[in-house]
Amino acid sequence: MATFIDMFAGAGGFSEGFLQVEENGKTFDFLLGSDINPTCEVTHRMRYNEQLGLDTVFLTKDITDPDFIEELLERIQMNFGDQSIDVLTGGPPCQSFSLAGERRKNDKKDDLFSYYLKVIEAIRPKYFIMENVYGILTKDNGKVKERILKEIRNIVDYDHLKLFVEKCEASDIRSDELTLSLRVLKAWIAENEAERQRRIDYLASRKAIKGLPLTDKQKAFMNKAILDNKTEIDNPVLKALCDELSGAFVEAYRNNKVVAEDDRNVIRQALSLIASQNDLERIARLVKYHINTAQLKRSAYKESFDSITDSLDISSIFETALKQCDYLCSVTNNEKTVAVVQRTKLALEILQEGAFETMQRVLSLMKGCPDYDSFVALSEQVALYRVTGEQVLLASNYGVPQNRQRVIFVGCRNDQDVIDHIPFTVGPEEKVTVAEAIGDLDYIGIGDHPYDYDSSFATRFAKTKAGSIKRKVDGKPSEDGLTFSEWSKKGRLDPKRFPKLLEQKPVYTPANAIGEVDPNGFKYATLQNHETSRHNEEVQARYALMRRYGGYHEAQAADPENPLLETKKRNYTVLDPETQSMTITTMPDDYVHYASNRSLTVREMARIQSFDDSFVFQGKRTTGGDRRKLETPQFTQVGNAVPPLMARAIATEIIKHLK
Repeated sequence: MATFIDMFAGAGGFSEGFLQVEENGKTFDFLLGSDINPTCEVTHRMRYNEQLGLDTVFLTKDITDPDFIEELLERIQMNFGDQSIDVLTGGPPCQSFSLAGERRKNDKKDDLFSYYLKVIEAIRPKYFIMENVYGILTKDNGKVKERILKEIRNIVDYDHLKLFVEKCEASDIRSDELTLSLRVLKAWIAENEAERQRRIDYLASRKAIKGLPLTDKQKAFMNKAILDNKTEIDNPVLKALCDELSGAFVEAYRNNKVVAEDDRNVIRQALSLIASQNDLERIARLVKYHINTAQLKRSAYKESFDSITDSLDISSIFETALKQCDYLCSVTNNEKTVAVVQRTKLALEILQEGAFETMQRVLSLMKGCPDYDSFVALSEQVALYRVTGEQVLLASNYGVPQNRQRVIFVGCRNDQDVIDHIPFTVGPEEKVTVAEAIGDLDYIGIGDHPYDYDSSFATRFAKTKAGSIKRKVDGKPSEDGLTFSEWSKKGRLDPKRFPKLLEQKPVYTPANAIGEVDPNGFKYATLQNHETSRHNEEVQARYALMRRYGGYHEAQAADPENPLLETKKRNYTVLDPETQSMTITTMPDDYVHYASNRSLTVREMARIQSFDDSFVFQGKRTTGGDRRKLETPQFTQVGNAVPPLMARAIATEIIKHLK
């Protein structure tokens, strides 16, 4: 049985899709889920531990916490021993990447993919998936996408990198560029070894503190102290290289009256900052933390704080230094001094690269070596993951009644097959429609909350075109299959694998954190999460008007003086029963039901996302204000989820290739 971990798990769309897969007798075992939101933990535990009877562990913790990886590894070791992880899935929150919303500089969520890659580096799964919105491809003119690909390729096996460097040093090939490149690689090896040692020391120290005869307050103080110390990593190899380059640069300009001292000092200062880049990153993270916790999004202070993180950005430091090298070469007449500047520029260019890129540079320099092929073979072991680029997926191509476009990056470990395409499960004319998905649920009234299906309404719906199209579980039309609504009711999980699922009706708890869960308050029912809002007559009339003309803007154009359209909200979408829904978001009143004057229920939105009806979204239905910091309402859980059927298609392709 293959294993997987679901990071940024949210409601569990990836988890559902992976657990549905069974290919040639192979299935996935769900080991651990993680998310920062406590309500998501409740939904996960109620689904996977209570309903399905799995031993899945959930870690509710911020991935940016300095001890996140250590606690994650501890949880895995404690619960599963040395069990290897085959697949890691995750979709770092993407609000600041989305084309639909405002893009915010210094949003804490902007850089979460880097933390996700750190988890990948620590766990080393055979495959990993990183999912995000389409807007990530164009953010900062494509620079964010290129940075993601660069950082994925720079996840390296440092033990093999060390062997690669030693093999290069033992060869007869010599050049200044090769020497500089190998010294930079040694600096990255030293950095990795220091991080690994700090992790070992930190875990040992934390374990020792637990056994000391101290008060809880004293233990918390000591844990905070060692955690602060853990993030302070010196790199003496990098510092020695930068000091040497700086010394040579200063010596080259000694007694030089042509170039101003301030102009020369730019390079020396840059080298000093580069040697201390770990400190700069820690400071930048702290500033970004305060930008977000102090809610400076729209503040007189925001620009000033942004300028701080701009100045601490190591890439901008490199950019300034490289431009200064070009300037110095243009105003310096002495050939020996120019040679030193050019060498310094070369070193800066190498230092700016990642370990993988520098290794590729070294390979190009080793081409004259008689056993060059052996260097190439070793380099292939150094590059831990291969990724061909981004893959753009449209959910409706995978049996989901929704045109939800997402980008995934599939990282393939160097001992696994490359996966560069997720095959469609339905053709252009075979896609599931909105009416197929939710047509059998429209027996509900305004302010109503039924806990069971309406059999007579279902019978009438089954006689319609939308209610009679039969499909395989993945959405492919098949006379031997079930309708989409029947699959939703029956469930897409194999009951032989999850017999506990059939033992009781789906269960709901209003708890928003696992500590609040009270079994005495459990609500068991055939149908959960199917509750309509209490729209007043004016809202219902507005919905009727929009349904008449097909949308808010269409109604405004046809009847511009109608007072019903005098509302601050402008992004209503009237669903079309004959085609697929637009991307489901976290706001229920963004959508108007195609046949009723109301917004959608949580269950209808879940159907459009392709969740089974037995999957219950826990906690409050809606929330607002400051409560959003503590609660993740059902509508938000649904809107942020990965569609399970799309996740199923990804999982199917992985399990086919998994070695």
